[in-house]
Amino acid sequence: MMKDGEIRVCHADLRTLTGQLEALRPLLSPDEAEHAARYKVAELRDRCVLRRGVLRLMLGRCVGRAPETLAFDYGPQGKPLLPGGPAFNLADCKDDVLMAVAPAADSGVDLGVDIERMRVLPDADGIAGRFFAPAERTAFAAVPEPLRAEAFLNAWTRKEAFIKATGAGLSMPLDQFAVELTPGRPARLLSIDDSLGAGRAEDWSLFDLRRTPDTVAALAVRGTGWRIVTMPVDELLSNGT
Repeated sequence: MMKDGEIRVCHADLRTLTGQLEALRPLLSPDEAEHAARYKVAELRDRCVLRRGVLRLMLGRCVGRAPETLAFDYGPQGKPLLPGGPAFNLADCKDDVLMAVAPAADSGVDLGVDIERMRVLPDADGIAGRFFAPAERTAFAAVPEPLRAEAFLNAWTRKEAFIKATGAGLSMPLDQFAVELTPGRPARLLSIDDSLGAGRAEDWSLFDLRRTPDTVAALAVRGTGWRIVTMPVDELLSNGT
């Protein structure tokens, strides 16, 4: 069971879990299985089953219940929620999956994660100019060229994690809040415009959750003093399937 003040985080590489596909499939609810079956490409169907199966294993471990018995509600934008908590969120980038769970009764609005593969985006400058806050554009322009891909993805994942945590979705103006993006500096929210109704920057915590040099990942959560606890996916599988 979870302790107050801790956030459990799990990274999974779905390419290493294909052998668990048939063991995880029975954990899904009928509507989840139906959703996975809608994908016309087998690889996408399998990814869907693996993502949801591992998420259920993690949540089951956190709440002390059999993963196949968990019943989700869904928010207006289709975001899954567990009635009564805990809060959780999942992000994926092809085979890379990031999950986080926090012991919050209000599940679904206070926690967000995002993950991206490290890569150079040809139009990073243009995207930053259109969507970054003024302070972020200034900081991005000052980053040395070898670090600009990392800086851009730092900003993107941290902003996406914050948006997901607030529950606002892509309707939230990206230039109305700012995050620290410079490589080597601690992840944090720098400012939040009052018009967003999301509180003050100091009311939030941001964490850099990158696991390997090939990925950039972030977690945003309301409140301070949180402790990150990593749950190895192998441990979930050995105890849950």
